[in-house]
Amino acid sequence: MENSERLVVLTTPSKHDGVRQHVERAVETHGKKQDLIMKQLPHMEVAIDCLKDGTGDILGMSAFDWENHDTEGLAIVGLLTRKEPTWVLVSNDKPEYLPSQSILVCDSELLHRQMLRLRYDLTIFTSHDMAKHLGMAEEFAQLDEDEKWPWFEQLRIEEKIQGFIVPRSIHSGYRFKSRRHTLGLQRNDSDHNRERFIPPPLHGFTLLVARQGFSATPISAMLDPSAYLAYRLENAIMDSLDPVLHERVGVHVEQRKISTILREATRIGDESTQESMLNPEGKAIKGGPRVELMIETLNPSGSITAACERVVLPENSHIGMVNLLREFLNLVTMMSTDHEELKRSIPGMPPEFSEPSLRMMDYDES
Repeated sequence: MENSERLVVLTTPSKHDGVRQHVERAVETHGKKQDLIMKQLPHMEVAIDCLKDGTGDILGMSAFDWENHDTEGLAIVGLLTRKEPTWVLVSNDKPEYLPSQSILVCDSELLHRQMLRLRYDLTIFTSHDMAKHLGMAEEFAQLDEDEKWPWFEQLRIEEKIQGFIVPRSIHSGYRFKSRRHTLGLQRNDSDHNRERFIPPPLHGFTLLVARQGFSATPISAMLDPSAYLAYRLENAIMDSLDPVLHERVGVHVEQRKISTILREATRIGDESTQESMLNPEGKAIKGGPRVELMIETLNPSGSITAACERVVLPENSHIGMVNLLREFLNLVTMMSTDHEELKRSIPGMPPEFSEPSLRMMDYDES
């Protein structure tokens, strides 16, 4: 450590996105082997200015901070290992066991629709609509951002609501005493019929940002290349989608061991995945990890889902993403378009195939 150059890692106070704590743990762990010092600044804008003028060397930020602030002259040098991106339900019971007609609070349009897919009988409000519904809009408007979710936790304790849905980092940041129930991908769930929740994109990433030209070599031990790959792919997917889908689409990219993917495919009887990864002798076509890509969107009632998945080699991840997007957008277009009556019947198809039909999915249904 005596010969290593001191690096100043900048952070900002916790915004309940997990970044502040994530950077702190990384500095504590890797600071034992190299000279790292963490400096906290009051706001992201101040931290970015300090990074640009050379007061610090590296700045930790979320994917959303990178998009929403002026980062001209800066570059992403790498990412820490991704935190769990799935959201959680804060309630006394699992979502399957909530009382009928339970009232929940959720500000994510995607999670709102996914929860209705699981339980169509639930009543789900946004935080502002919930405050209006209870006649407490003025009181809610006076709350600071940090007071918002503890306020709803108190409403849950008072049984005015049965729960609320938030990113995992918010639950961890406030340390609520109430139970959390993961709304996850259900990979290890023994009930194969349980609905899965592909999370909103770009959650759980901690970006390490520096001035352009900064060499990542001194911090290479801190970086996770698989998290960087997942970030780039999810970000590219979002850039390719119509903005109308942004709040209504779940996207998840992850690099995983081939043995894990095959074990899950065997457990659920997914023959297509097995055939795509194994040769006729039952051995992997090529060893090493695979990149798993998932995307889905739903109609407002949660009754219709459009989803696509792909598993590809890391070196084929970009073309895999392009093909996934092509399939998904074609599927969404087909499902959200009215079909006119065909001029002639199609041999081998039933008569109703040629009849006019309304679209399967409507994003603005009442």
